[in-house]
Amino acid sequence: MSEKYEAVFARFDTDGDGRLDVDEVTAAIAGMFPAAEVDDLSPLVAKLFAEYDANGDGLLSAAEFVPLAENLPELGADD
Repeated sequence: MSEKYEAVFARFDTDGDGRLDVDEVTAAIAGMFPAAEVDDLSPLVAKLFAEYDANGDGLLSAAEFVPLAENLPELGADD
């Protein structure tokens, strides 16, 4: 994984467990759309997990995160 994606992944992995859960992805997406309410993001986050959670464990590994980040470059935008 490139350093860019490592840094982005680490920023969103707030508990440092090496995986992103629904709450961490929701917070990341909410950061892209600050005016959005978290409840409104649930369907979007569910769709993202359905598409990118390759092993269906309810978590995104770093390897699963890269395709998501490549398709949503806003996730890698600098704060």
